[in-house]
Amino acid sequence: MHTRKLSIRHRTEFLYGSPARESVNEVRLSPVDWPRQSVQSVDLDVSPAADVAESFDLYGNRVWWCQIVEPHERLVLEASSVVAVAPVRVLATRDDGPEQWAIAESDGYRDDWAEFLTPTPHVAWSPATSAFAAALDVPEGSGVAEWAAALALAINAALVYEPGTTDVTTTVDGALAAGRGVCQDFANVFLAVCRQRGVAARYVSGWLYEPDREGPVESHAWVEVLVPGAGWVEEDPTHPGEVGNRHVRIAVGRDYGDVVPVKGSYLGGATESMTVEVELVDLTTAVGTVEPWRI
Repeated sequence: MHTRKLSIRHRTEFLYGSPARESVNEVRLSPVDWPRQSVQSVDLDVSPAADVAESFDLYGNRVWWCQIVEPHERLVLEASSVVAVAPVRVLATRDDGPEQWAIAESDGYRDDWAEFLTPTPHVAWSPATSAFAAALDVPEGSGVAEWAAALALAINAALVYEPGTTDVTTTVDGALAAGRGVCQDFANVFLAVCRQRGVAARYVSGWLYEPDREGPVESHAWVEVLVPGAGWVEEDPTHPGEVGNRHVRIAVGRDYGDVVPVKGSYLGGATESMTVEVELVDLTTAVGTVEPWRI
């Protein structure tokens, strides 16, 4: 099994109707080191030129911050990185199915992971969510990890992937009513079902390397489930199966609101346009052979 080495360029351009000034921006477009991911280089280029400060938020996501005081009609933020992404991990749990569920239903688990168990602005649930989850009929007997994997498959089968039918404001109920959506909707539905069941789960933003993809590359979203005895386990309901060396992680949080790629404020006229370009290039030549990581 081989590690994949990827070069990523994510370019965001804003055009303003009239000169903007006092522009303050917070950027989450940098991968971070993770047990299956090693970051070899990262950089943020800003035009007009600006000093860039770097920090990490409470979820461990790298955050770039920049301010442009002088008037400008155009802002370009170009994040570049090189990342080595390992193959899928081997899941090694210490508890059997009933014990995993017992821990997940304990007060300690609920108290420790409350922020990933409660509704959020992008991930809330209703009787419609309960009815949807019940109709999936995903068995729980094998344990939380196996249940989560089966849930990803079931959601993928129940919803149709169709770009352009939703946006970042679409609710879980809205996606379920439409029966379709994009990766963010699949992730939000997954999170809602997990949290409603009492399983802590969080949102993951990143990129997905698809060498045969037709059309522009876009950001991707998937999820993590906190499995007792195993830790955070990644699942991708848009592409069910093991999350591995095609998935590049950028950030995690309660929902999209915690991982917005670029957000900020400025003084001036309305934004006329925002364009995003993403490029992923496979640099793998002799990166090497690695063993799947274990926990």
